[in-house]
Formats: sequence, C-alpha cells, structure tokens
Amino acid sequence: MKKFLITILAVIVIAVGAFCIWLATLDGSYDVKRSITVNKANGEVFGLVKDFNQWTSWSPWLCMEPDAKVDVTGNGASVGDSYAWEGELVGSGIMKHENINEGKTIDQSIHFLKPYESKSNVYWEFNNVNDSVTEVTWGMKGEMPFMMRFMAKMMDPMIGMDFERGLKMIKDLAEKGYVASKIEIIGIVDAPSVSYIGEKTSCTMDEVSNTMKASITKLTTYAAEKSLSYDKIFSIYHTFDFVEKNCEYTTALPIQDSLAVEAPFYTGKIPVSKALKIKFTGDYEHISNAWAAGMSYLQTHKVKENDKIAPYEVYLTSPELEPDERKWISEVYIPIK
Repeated sequence: MKKFLITILAVIVIAVGAFCIWLATLDGSYDVKRSITVNKANGEVFGLVKDFNQWTSWSPWLCMEPDAKVDVTGNGASVGDSYAWEGELVGSGIMKHENINEGKTIDQSIHFLKPYESKSNVYWEFNNVNDSVTEVTWGMKGEMPFMMRFMAKMMDPMIGMDFERGLKMIKDLAEKGYVASKIEIIGIVDAPSVSYIGEKTSCTMDEVSNTMKASITKLTTYAAEKSLSYDKIFSIYHTFDFVEKNCEYTTALPIQDSLAVEAPFYTGKIPVSKALKIKFTGDYEHISNAWAAGMSYLQTHKVKENDKIAPYEVYLTSPELEPDERKWISEVYIPIK
C-alpha cells in the first residue's frame, strides 16, 4: 500500500511539474481592445466615459444587474476618483482614474475582487474623425497569474465581447440620448415544445445582424406566399465559437402542423425543456446584453446548460408595427440540465 501511494504521489508531482513547465512557455500577457465610431463631437463622447456617474447608463456589466451597488468617489470625473461596484451577477471590484488627457486619452486601473481577484490597466483613446464624429477605442492590458496563463488567449473574445456591448451603448447614448436595453431575469421555467419552419445560416459573428435580416425577409416572404400565419419570429443558436468568431443559427417561424417545404427552408422542433428565461425590452442590437446576463446567472448559481438543446431567442414585437425600439420585447431561453 505504501509503495502504491508513493507511486501515485510521484505521478502527481511529475504531472504538476510538466504542467508548470508548459505554463512557463506561454505568454500570459494580454491586450484587448475594441473601437467604434460615434456620430457626435469629441466633448460629448469623452464626458460619458470620464464621468463615472454616467457608467450606470452604458456599462456592459451594470446593465446586467441594474440593482448592483455602485459607489463613486469625488465628482467621478477627476484623476484619483473611483467607481466601486458589488452585486450578485457582476461580482465586486473598483476602478480608478489614473490619468486624464482631456479629449484624447483616459488611463484607469481596475481591481476585480469577486468572483476572482485580478488587476489590469484600462485605457481609452478618442480620435476626432471630424468636428462631429469621434472614434472611441476601449482597451485593457494585463498579465494573467502564472497558474492561469493558459487563459490569456481567451481574454480577447471574453473581454472583447463586453467592450463591444459597452461601445454600442455609448454610441446610442451619445447619438440618441438613451440606450434601449432593459433586462429582467424571469428565472427557471418550463419551456414548451415549438415546431417551426426555418433557414439555417453559417457565418462569422460580425455578419449575424445582416444575414439574419436577410433570412427573416426570405422567411416571411415565403410564409406570405404559402399563407402561413405566425405571431412571432425566433432564432435558434446551434453553435457559437467565440474564439474563431463563427456561428450557425436558424431563423424560424412557429407552425402548427408539419408541412412540406422547399430548400433552403426546413422544418424542425424544439423539445420541451427546463430553461432560464430572460425578458429583454429594447433594440435587438443590444439583445446580447440579455445573453450576457443569462450566462452570468448560470455561472453564479452553478446551473449547467443542456448541450443537447440549442438556446434560442423569441422576438415578440414587430418593428413594422412598433417603431419605438424602446418598446420591443424579446425573450431569451437557455435550456438547462
């Protein structure tokens, strides 16, 4: 027995040693950045970022949990001022203005406390395209802890998606004066079975918005030609590769009975399942906020997704009937085990 335990211990030591040697060969540094063009003058855009009191209006994290506790020191817009947050889904941490070059750059430090402790440097760059157009770049640099170096490459897709969501909201807030994005986590529900006619599309994540609009047009036109009635449209997400930025999804209409269809359309069925339901009110361009909130909820509550049933979102409001995107209602369903 003693010899057996010594052998097991030796194997563990060798495995840990090999793992550490492998980690030593990896670059643990990361530099994630995203940019967007805003059709507003520099001063208006710069102020939305410089003033921490404005962050609750466009933060990609606080939008997931508007009830999270937020404390801003000073006037929120000066060097040394900080913004601390604490919530169930967003964890806790503190961000501080380290340097402000008016109209050009902002340097910040960020210290995440929960769910994992880490520190990074955040930077903002503002370039004047012309007097009424500003390009905004949001970035974050840092070094992963030694034992987490293998996660460095994942920082770009993970943090990059959050930056993209935040920049879109900054753009809307600056250009429209509001952000059409409201999230309500309904909780775990019994999601019903749905039969559908749909078109499957494979594309890059950047192409989803345009390809989905085209698919919806084809699908609704086909439904009109076949006299098919429907009261909603939905999308089923079969695969989403955040690293390679590729995805496969189906744009679909619910149907009552099975029917024969012509290519590129096909019929399918979403089975009954337990699912996390999130209600989203706002512009479909911001519906990724609801998905981010749902994923954070599952992680926080240690609930596992059902990988045998694809998640989907349902659009309950027709933009043709309701022009105000602040009133558009959608539902996100993430099947769970």
